[in-house]
Amino acid sequence: MNEVPNPFVFGEIIDDDNFVNRKDELGRLVRDLADGQKVFLLSPRRFGKSSLVSVAMLKLKKRHIHTVSLTVSSYSSYTQFLEKFVEKVLRAAGPWDRVKHWVAKFGRAVKPEINYDMVTGEVSVSLSRGSTFDPAPVAPEVFALPGDLTRNGGFRMAICLDEFQQVSQFNGGSVENALRNQVQEQREVGYVFAGSQPSLMQEMLSSRRPFHKAGPQMFLDKIDAGDWKEFICRQFRKRGRTLEGGGMEALLKAADLIPYDVQRIAHELWDYAELRNKRQLDASDVQAVIDTLVTGQSTYYETLWDQLSARQRATLQAFAFRGVANIYSQENREQYRLGPASSVQKALQSLDSRDVLDRYRGNYFFLDPLFPYWIRKRGA
Repeated sequence: MNEVPNPFVFGEIIDDDNFVNRKDELGRLVRDLADGQKVFLLSPRRFGKSSLVSVAMLKLKKRHIHTVSLTVSSYSSYTQFLEKFVEKVLRAAGPWDRVKHWVAKFGRAVKPEINYDMVTGEVSVSLSRGSTFDPAPVAPEVFALPGDLTRNGGFRMAICLDEFQQVSQFNGGSVENALRNQVQEQREVGYVFAGSQPSLMQEMLSSRRPFHKAGPQMFLDKIDAGDWKEFICRQFRKRGRTLEGGGMEALLKAADLIPYDVQRIAHELWDYAELRNKRQLDASDVQAVIDTLVTGQSTYYETLWDQLSARQRATLQAFAFRGVANIYSQENREQYRLGPASSVQKALQSLDSRDVLDRYRGNYFFLDPLFPYWIRKRGA
């Protein structure tokens, strides 16, 4: 058989060809950004938030809308974040002849060091080399730059600030105030403020914070099982292979319909079938792949387990064996020695803060759906 590349992609941005469903969310995001809306995209980790934004940006580029993407958590300081913001906005707004007048205006106000490479078109910006530099006074000018460029250049722009909740690590409400005050004046610029910690994002959108009612909110759901089945079957048919119903159900249950993990298990199942040249796959093959994945992660899981308190471990055991719906029952609390319901709630909240658990539709779930397999295997 001729080799076919593994079509199941995880751990990186998914391109348009491998994108599964999200048609409604994608269409709405593209429309809102093209219209200059300020959108807040809330999603637990591993739900495909970054891939959704990436595909949206590609579609906006086809409409000749200039696009900018920054991941806030990539930057170690407020100053560095502002510098990269300027660099990427200028790069997207180019060519140089279009922006040089406004760069000069910006330079007179902020007095940065700006270097432009005429050959590569790359722009580098330094606001200050001193560790005592306070970026807050120049932040309004930095955040005003997209509006100035688009209004005077006659084009539109869409900007994504991914992991937006991390701005609170820079300078608290000062960042949010400066950004809100500027973006609300920019009708030619659409923004998507994307965050993978919905509880923190919702706090940022509360009535006490600057971004309250600043724009529509979009919350990513899990992708429907039917869409996954269609996609997975279609990909395996490329190699003349089938995954019978029980195997498909086992895969989707193990992955908890979390996009990253559906792709991860399907990716490994594809390689498993390739190595064995198997044309028909069933639940036993899926289980073999899951066992291999859990074994491969066992060192990580063991390290994580050792870092947890006794109550946190007991709570996870109850969750893994009995499920979230019954975790507060007296029977379970007695069996796993969890203490009162208030103690269970505190343990769940602490596990949420450690990114072991997250919340979806009001219920906790394992961020890594294979972790409960390891817990059950360990406690068997």
